[in-house]
Amino acid sequence: MNERSALPALVRSGPPDIAKMRVASAALLADGASLPRFDDLDERAIRLRGHLKLLIPVVEEAARALPDEHATRVTALAAVANARVRLSASPGPGLVSATQHARSLARELAWLCDHYEALAGTPAVGLA
Repeated sequence: MNERSALPALVRSGPPDIAKMRVASAALLADGASLPRFDDLDERAIRLRGHLKLLIPVVEEAARALPDEHATRVTALAAVANARVRLSASPGPGLVSATQHARSLARELAWLCDHYEALAGTPAVGLA
């Protein structure tokens, strides 16, 4: 089985909007980004969590369709595991902690987007 054939059967309701997910993650990962307002940050974190919850099973299923020793399978499954850990964590008190947590969610989302594109056979744009 090749990488291109692993993904299309997975996305039954249409492909995830990777461009939208990348925009959501990039907003928090931009160099020199200032601390957002706490209310805005909460909304962004909720959106990031939603994107991760949609993308994790898609990437995981596509990766598991590849042979056990396939490098893309191994790295994608590691990214899925890391994303699940981030989803299970919660921010500490305060704006700085909440911002760090949201940025970690954004990094995981960016990496999962890269893995999705690798599994789909499309080039990754804007590697994080």
